[in-house]
Amino acid sequence: MLSIETRAPAGVADEGALQPELLVLEDGSRIAGVAAWEGKRAAIEADWRNYLGRPPFDPFPLSVRTERVDDNGSHTGTLLGIKTEPGYWEKCYLMAPKPLPRGRLPAVVVFYYDIDLPAGRNMGSSTWKEGAETRQFGLHLVERGYVVLVQRWVYHGKREDLAIKGNFYWGAAEYQLRQAPGWKGLGHVVWDASICADYLQTLDFVDPERIGCMGHSLGGKMALYAAAFDTRFKVAVSSEPGVGLSYSNWDAPWYLGPEVKDDGFGRDHHQLLALIAPRPFLLIGGESADGVKSWRYLAAAQDVYRLYGAEDRIGMVNHGTGHAPTMEACEAAYSWFDRYL
Repeated sequence: MLSIETRAPAGVADEGALQPELLVLEDGSRIAGVAAWEGKRAAIEADWRNYLGRPPFDPFPLSVRTERVDDNGSHTGTLLGIKTEPGYWEKCYLMAPKPLPRGRLPAVVVFYYDIDLPAGRNMGSSTWKEGAETRQFGLHLVERGYVVLVQRWVYHGKREDLAIKGNFYWGAAEYQLRQAPGWKGLGHVVWDASICADYLQTLDFVDPERIGCMGHSLGGKMALYAAAFDTRFKVAVSSEPGVGLSYSNWDAPWYLGPEVKDDGFGRDHHQLLALIAPRPFLLIGGESADGVKSWRYLAAAQDVYRLYGAEDRIGMVNHGTGHAPTMEACEAAYSWFDRYL
């Protein structure tokens, strides 16, 4: 199995501090303890939440409808609609080991474009691919004894359920600009992920204090944001999200927007990694979107983890073979859940 590294390679510190610096206050003094950090943490979170915006509707009670129950041999799969907007139910797939043992189980929310590939089951999605076993995180985890909730990305759902025509991505952007102005796409992701956590905490076979999240690529971006803004996600694994704002297409309108490329944007994702501290976070890199260069971000956040005596709770497994994870990288990630969740 590939090893999980929790120490930055030599030379990372020589690249200079990411801006804005995490452990420096406005008056230039350095943060040396958890109490001072918690004050700055609250300010960072408030700034990001203000930037991400808020939903253009009032909160509503949790509402879930069951579409179908599948006997998948080793586990039960339940196709769900979970209400995430007035009049709109997001497609999710709940996977539970069979038979359920006594007591409560840990649970993981798995994020992706659609539910099929993470669930390891072709349910007719346009995103289904044969031979993509290393992205079947949900199937692997449920077979290890976890409860899994696979959640479809909202803009894939909008394209399918609202019959948005034309280019997939521009269809998503059209929805964002016309129906939810002022609410970033990743703000919607944070909202949806929290509703998934709400739902899992209602299940009598799930331990409400042991919920994690995981995703690859787009899903890796979702996992990063879910964990940063909802402390109920106790452990997070993000595969090849392109962790730095300059590393990937974070400027797309269905994520954040073109302003993230401006010199004066003043935010970056080392801040989100720091919001997760001291909860365990693992990055899977493949030297495509993430890899050795990503250690700069992990090392910056690790300074915050160190305040809690938890510097070994943030790290990377780098398979170095490109964007898609390898089975060895998946096994390392699952061992991360086994250890901390």
